[in-house]
Amino acid sequence: MLEYTGGSPAAVQSPLGSLFKTVAIVRIGTGTLLMTRHGFSAALSAYQFFWKEQPWAWVTAFHDAGLPYPHLVAPLTALLVAGVALSWIIGFLTRLFSVIFLPVVITALVILQKAGSVQVEAAWLYLFITVTLLLYGSGAVSVDQLFRLGQGGSKKRR
Repeated sequence: MLEYTGGSPAAVQSPLGSLFKTVAIVRIGTGTLLMTRHGFSAALSAYQFFWKEQPWAWVTAFHDAGLPYPHLVAPLTALLVAGVALSWIIGFLTRLFSVIFLPVVITALVILQKAGSVQVEAAWLYLFITVTLLLYGSGAVSVDQLFRLGQGGSKKRR
């Protein structure tokens, strides 16, 4: 995958310098945005819905959209969003979590499109970024790169 743009990839690169040469800046920025705009509040609301039995707008919205078992799907979606955001921020199994997030963002896109919501543009952006992270991986500054995850078979046997 695309690791460096320009220069020799064999040359010693500083991790901070590599941050701006890879997809890592998109991954970290999107993960942070996803966590701050959706993940924290959704996970907190899911907790209050389950344990404090407080009403939650997502359950009503999921029911109105015709999704099955909205009282289970809404909290599961909230946990997935928070988990994907955390994974993207630290760069842990980015491709796997992008695959997991694809059905969530596609479903959100379809539901928001039918409702005529202004958040359709954000859903499209999340979809494009998810596909980009699926194709290019986590980049140079990530837990995946630190432990060489997702590079199966690249080690030479002696």
